Amino acid sequence: MIPAKISAYCSKTPLLNEVTEWSPLRKWALSEVYRVKLLRDETRIIKWSGNEMAREATIYKELVHPLELKAPQIFEIIQMKDSAVIIMEDAGKRDLEQQIEPEYFLEAASELARLRTKATVNLERLLSRKTIEKYSVSEDDFLQMLGDLLKSDKLAENRLLLDVKGVLPQHLEMLYHKVPTSLVHADYHAKNLLIQDNGIMPIDWSHAYLSPHLGDLYCLIKEADHCLSREDLLSAFLEVTDINIDHLNWQVQIGGLCWLIKTLRWLVYGGTETIPGSEAWIPDLMKDLENIYQQLTT
Repeated sequence: MIPAKISAYCSKTPLLNEVTEWSPLRKWALSEVYRVKLLRDETRIIKWSGNEMAREATIYKELVHPLELKAPQIFEIIQMKDSAVIIMEDAGKRDLEQQIEPEYFLEAASELARLRTKATVNLERLLSRKTIEKYSVSEDDFLQMLGDLLKSDKLAENRLLLDVKGVLPQHLEMLYHKVPTSLVHADYHAKNLLIQDNGIMPIDWSHAYLSPHLGDLYCLIKEADHCLSREDLLSAFLEVTDINIDHLNWQVQIGGLCWLIKTLRWLVYGGTETIPGSEAWIPDLMKDLENIYQQLTT
């Protein structure tokens, strides 16, 4: 049976009527993902997204594919006023969350370096100025997000956030002046990294934007800490790029701050309603923020 939220799209694409089997992969309030089998025994991934999550369809069209990045092939995108359905390639059945092995995390670090390098090279060449401006998150934007956190019901006048506010501007200014803009996946976690015969493919680009920060590598390091050291992943990243190790360490720290601030901002202003149970993430995220602050100031 066609899921209720996707049934409204049947008149807009005949492929939905060819589906013989729906296997749910994720079912949230604003996002549902299914692996489907078609009459000719092929499989596809069909993803429904609502409200702000529906921006992923536009991100594929305007950012990911124009930048010629490694990502699932999109067969069809159908957009309505407040939702969208994406029909895409079934690019793999295993991700790093299901198959936790050090070699795959190392390859994910190398793939991230390749992705960022290619995005930076292609940015000015393949994207319009209007598109770049639309998806860019500036240093002032991050400072505004931090200010919003300090005004929120959950974190108003938080001492740690006030301390971060004292050091963040100088680091952001250096980051935006010394590091070229690239594409930030913004959810570079094991569940979004498919294992393929020829490497790792990132999926789920719904939160992507343009910025120089390296929050994606910060997230990967955090998630792999049970099987790999920070140095292991930095080395895998450096095999693809030519960056001084000390500068890379600093980039990861500032990237972590940027990712944490943006994630906390999203959670306290509605994200906890989108993802059930996500309010429990906030104390751990604040602890991570404190750890980075201590590293930067000692």
